[in-house]
Amino acid sequence: MPEGVSSDLEKEILSEISKEVPWRLVEEFSKLERVSGTEDERKAANYIRKELERFGITYQYFEPKLYISQPIEAEVEVKIPETRKIKCRLPAFSASGTVTGELFFVESEGYGIDAAPTTIPKEVKGKIVITEGLSSPTVALRLEQAGTIGQIYINPSDRIHESTVMPVWGTPTPEDAKLKPKNPVVDISRPTGDYLLKLMENSRVVVTIRTELREDWMKCPLIVAEIRGKEEPEKFVLLHGHLDSWYYGIGDNATGDAAMLEIARVFHKFRTRLKRSLRIAWWPAHSTGRYGGSTWYADHFAIDLWENCIAHTNCDSPGCKWAYNFDEVMWNPEAEELCKEVIRRVAGKEANGLRPPRAGDYSFNNLGITGFYMLSSNIPEEIRKEKGFYPVGGCGGNTAWHTPDDTLEVADPDILVRDIRVYAATILRVLNSFVYPFNYLKLVDELMKWIMEYSHHVKDKLDLSPVLKELELLRNDLEAFYRISIEIEGKKDPERAKKVNEVMLSISRLLVPLYFCKRGYFEQDLAVSIPPIPLIADCLRLLELDPKSDEYMFLKTRLIRGRNKVVNCFRIAR
Repeated sequence: MPEGVSSDLEKEILSEISKEVPWRLVEEFSKLERVSGTEDERKAANYIRKELERFGITYQYFEPKLYISQPIEAEVEVKIPETRKIKCRLPAFSASGTVTGELFFVESEGYGIDAAPTTIPKEVKGKIVITEGLSSPTVALRLEQAGTIGQIYINPSDRIHESTVMPVWGTPTPEDAKLKPKNPVVDISRPTGDYLLKLMENSRVVVTIRTELREDWMKCPLIVAEIRGKEEPEKFVLLHGHLDSWYYGIGDNATGDAAMLEIARVFHKFRTRLKRSLRIAWWPAHSTGRYGGSTWYADHFAIDLWENCIAHTNCDSPGCKWAYNFDEVMWNPEAEELCKEVIRRVAGKEANGLRPPRAGDYSFNNLGITGFYMLSSNIPEEIRKEKGFYPVGGCGGNTAWHTPDDTLEVADPDILVRDIRVYAATILRVLNSFVYPFNYLKLVDELMKWIMEYSHHVKDKLDLSPVLKELELLRNDLEAFYRISIEIEGKKDPERAKKVNEVMLSISRLLVPLYFCKRGYFEQDLAVSIPPIPLIADCLRLLELDPKSDEYMFLKTRLIRGRNKVVNCFRIAR
């Protein structure tokens, strides 16, 4: 084990972590296709419950009714200029039905999961669009709003990846339900896509798409274990990951489920030495319910989360074969220093962080809760190139992700143990810290970077100087706050440290939503790509619009209101 861990307790916890319990779970889950709403998902939940009971760990078990979309079957049939049926796969929440229309190709930029059209021509209206990449809610919504009647996505290889095209996060409200996809959507392989594109070179091509899905309210198992701290048991870190999978889903996410179970076992063993509490949640409905399980928990335990959750950490796809590096780790800016230090000390690796995307059961952004980790370790770029891997959303970068090939061979027990230790050490440092180890100056600097970027582009079309002025004042106040907190930590003054931590939570509740969200604290933003500081990010659209048009003035009005909200939040934070 690398030297330099931060405490005797941390050394003991990391030494206790082994492969026996987590790898046994991985092997058991390799026999279960854990699609939400199915018997195999319930068997997986029961396995975890029995293990928790064996270790003497207290847990709550829920069976919420969640809105689930299970793909059943799909078919694409070429009608003109020849007749041929082609293999495809069906994403969750595609519309069910049959549609016939002419194919229209829309070019994408990027590769794999990163591919998306930069512009969508008006000629797509009334057509079935064929484009490159993996089906996604962001692209599917854009195409549908442009008037398409169906969509076909060409995946980059022989593999066809499962996905979802639901742009709504969790269970829809009446307002968001209107955004449910109305287009039948399918994914096809690269060779099949090449065949269709070749056909389009010389002829008008007409196809029929047939899709069938089961959408219903389904009872799903949701487990939340708790290891109570001794000094501030009401305060907690939430460790979470999804129980459900596509197919056997070993890299996504049996390894994550195993990591959480091992952390529960080990932290329970050392529970008398924990200052604060650890909750560990296994969510259903990640894939076929669009983060339905974590959203249900955020809805039903919102006040407790708002008042007491120090941070949340998502455990998705740890412990995958060849995942030697930490080049693409996700964390909020305020958690960067903590995460980098832990990865350096525990894994002996330098880490590179990314802004968490609107994904990975990050259902707690609107509540203003600091998040760290989502995908953890990754396969180095040179190995991915050697193996012909392209960007995907899990399994450490292995393109078995969301396919029947995500089996036992995708995982590595030794890498899994290393990754569990990274999670355990990071969580422990939050639970037992005297002052919470988050630097909100980093978040302020990130906000300032983006506001300056927006201001540089829009210039006088939207005056962002009031935002920058307030943010600079907030930064000055935060610098003074951290000087005081360092002094308090040095003197080990517990009462003043509690007040410092309360201030940190208050800052988090204000600034984290500004960074990620448009909507209010107890709502959920859409499950689509969202730029930083979304209340004002649309200012870039002003550059594309006629200043004399109604659309320009309507948008500017909304942006001014968004600017006011941002300024007000900075003032409250001060």
